[in-house]
Amino acid sequence: MLNEKMVSLGSRRSVIREIFEYGKKRKAEIGEENVFDFSLGNPSVPAPAAVTAALEHIIKETDPVRLHGYTSAQGDMAVRAKIAKSIEKRFGFPANKDLIYMTCGAAASLTVTLNALVNSGDEIIIPAPFFPEYRVFAENAGARVVTVMCREPDFQLDIKAIESAVNEKTKAIIINSPNNPTGAVFSPDTIKALSDMLVRKQAEYGTYIYIIADEPYRELSYGAEVPYIPKYYANTAVCYSYSKSLSLPGERIGYIFIPESANNSKKLYAAVCGAGRALGFVCAPSLMQYTVAECTDALPDISTYKK
Repeated sequence: MLNEKMVSLGSRRSVIREIFEYGKKRKAEIGEENVFDFSLGNPSVPAPAAVTAALEHIIKETDPVRLHGYTSAQGDMAVRAKIAKSIEKRFGFPANKDLIYMTCGAAASLTVTLNALVNSGDEIIIPAPFFPEYRVFAENAGARVVTVMCREPDFQLDIKAIESAVNEKTKAIIINSPNNPTGAVFSPDTIKALSDMLVRKQAEYGTYIYIIADEPYRELSYGAEVPYIPKYYANTAVCYSYSKSLSLPGERIGYIFIPESANNSKKLYAAVCGAGRALGFVCAPSLMQYTVAECTDALPDISTYKK
C-alpha cells in the first residue's frame, strides 16, 4: 500500500503552483510583458554582475573534476568560512564556519532544520498569514502546527497571542521577515519582545524553544531595519537562501547557520547534519557553493521592485 499522505500531497498542487502554471500559460497567450506574476516569487531582475563574473571565473579556472564533484555533506570548508566572515562583517555577530551547513535553498534549510528539532507531538508556532508550505514541512517532520494571527493593520507579531499559544510542547516558532506574503518587516522592538517572552517561557517550562528565522527576503527591504535575530535570541537557527538576494531561485543554494550561543550548539548542528543525511541531501550544488562564496556581499538592484 502506498503512503496515502504523499499521494494526497502529490495529487494536488499548492495554490501558489497553480497560479504560477496559469501565469506561464497566459504569458504564452498574451505576451510576458502583459502578465504580472506574484506567485512563486521568481525575481524580476537578473542576477548581479558579480554572479556572472564569478561563474565565468570559476568555470575557467577551477579543475573540472573538483568543479562538478561532491563537496563534504556540510558544504565546502572554504565556502563556509567566507560566509561566516560575511555574517560577522554585515551583522557584527560571531559566526563559526563549523556551524554553517550548505543547503539546496530555503525549502531544504527549513525541512532539514525542522527534522533536526522536532520529535513526534512537538508543536511549531507559525504567525499567520504565512507561506503555505511551512505547514507541509512542519507536519511532515511530525509536528503539530499552531497558527497565531499577526496584528492588523501593520502585521507585526502579536506577542501576547503567541505567548498564549506557547506550552510545554512548543519546540519552535517560524519567523519570516521581511514577510511573505504581507511584506511586513518585524521591528527591533517586536523581535526583542518576542525574545524576552521566549526566554521567560523556556524558564517556566524547563525546555528549549527555538526561533527558525527564514530569511530569503532579507535584502529586499526599502529602508526598514531588518533585525538579525541571533543578536536578540540565542536559540535561533537561521535559514538563508540566495534565491532572492542574488536572483538564483532555480539554482537552489542557501545555508543553515547555528550560533555558538545556542544551547548545545554543536549537538544541534549534529542534528542538522543528521537530518540532511536522512533526507537524502548529499551536498548542495558545488558550482553554486563556489559562486555564492565569491558574492557573499553582492546586493540586488531592488529599484525595479520599488517601482
